[in-house]
Amino acid sequence: MRILFFNRSALPTGGGMNRLVVDIIRRLRSAGHDVALVHARGAGQLEGTGYLYDDLDRRLLPRDRNALRLEAILEDFAPDVIQLHGVGNTLLDGWLAARKPTVRCVHNHDFYCSGRRLTLEHPAAPCHRAHGRSCCASHFLRGCGSWNPALNYVRYRAVNRSLSALRSLHGLQVMSATVRRQLVANGFPAEKITTLPPYAPVPPPTQQAGMSSLRTILHVGGLLGQKGVWMAVRMIRDLPRDVQLVFAGGGGEREMLEAHVRRRALGSRVRVVGEPTPEQWSLLYREADLVVMPVRWNEPLGLEGLGAMAYGKPVVAFDTEGIREWLADGETGVLVPFGERRGFREAVQSLLADPARLRSMGRRAREVSREKFTPARHLEALVACYDKISREAAV
Repeated sequence: MRILFFNRSALPTGGGMNRLVVDIIRRLRSAGHDVALVHARGAGQLEGTGYLYDDLDRRLLPRDRNALRLEAILEDFAPDVIQLHGVGNTLLDGWLAARKPTVRCVHNHDFYCSGRRLTLEHPAAPCHRAHGRSCCASHFLRGCGSWNPALNYVRYRAVNRSLSALRSLHGLQVMSATVRRQLVANGFPAEKITTLPPYAPVPPPTQQAGMSSLRTILHVGGLLGQKGVWMAVRMIRDLPRDVQLVFAGGGGEREMLEAHVRRRALGSRVRVVGEPTPEQWSLLYREADLVVMPVRWNEPLGLEGLGAMAYGKPVVAFDTEGIREWLADGETGVLVPFGERRGFREAVQSLLADPARLRSMGRRAREVSREKFTPARHLEALVACYDKISREAAV
């Protein structure tokens, strides 16, 4: 089968989903499929067939030279199926679907939530509402949007357009039941949605973690306020002196976080490593004793947590539907009631004080990862999805 991927990046950096996309492409090629990638300029180059296209994020309908560029790509590669991933320009959906069977993987809330996080702020709680006019009032009353009413309206209209674009596709893919449920709540037929079992790339067998006299807590998910970085860095003062905190991932608050560490003289106990390569991720996971995900929004999945499980590391995270799908409370980690900061800190302290329980959870996490979250299961469902939409489009 010939599969044409669209993703803004060709590099396995910039977030867990980019790493997953690159890994999936390589595995599909190893299985005998012809796979190419359309990606943005300056976003690296995946080994093998790749095409540049400049309007993957700008909301522009393909016209003139851009349309000719896309037509040339389709003619050159002649795909059986088009796979959309990290592409913000939803105007491409209908244009591509009119020419080839096209499917999009929906892995965040932007398509159906004008607040973008599907999270209420007053009080803090996950939201389960379908997109509609009541969202405009909720942005003001429940604090789930911007403080700017005009921006909320712009985002509301953008979600209307995004939902319309999704309806033009031949199929949708999700990797969590919570995203599937929201799509169904917004009127998408369940039979049009394929659930792909998520996975994290298998750790290389020969790498070894560096030696350290400190126990390590690894914060994953990105250097953003909504990812709980400030809550985590304040937690270090309440932890034993032989514990260090490592922040890994991209995000706009890296400089502020590094400045905070310098001002507070925390350099001996807090490290900020930014966006690691896959090899660096492997070393960080191996070095960690415990992984934390204090995400303060309705996390739709949390691929970095699945990565921790693949390395046999327990995870402490706030309880959301997406995370609950892979994290078994008391078995592979600890789920803390959403937004309870004190409870989160106490859960971390409790695990650090019980090394035997920490190791037991880590062993079980690796077992569950190997049983349920494997590349083989994902690729089997993915190829079946491609076969299905190809047959239906041919009718």
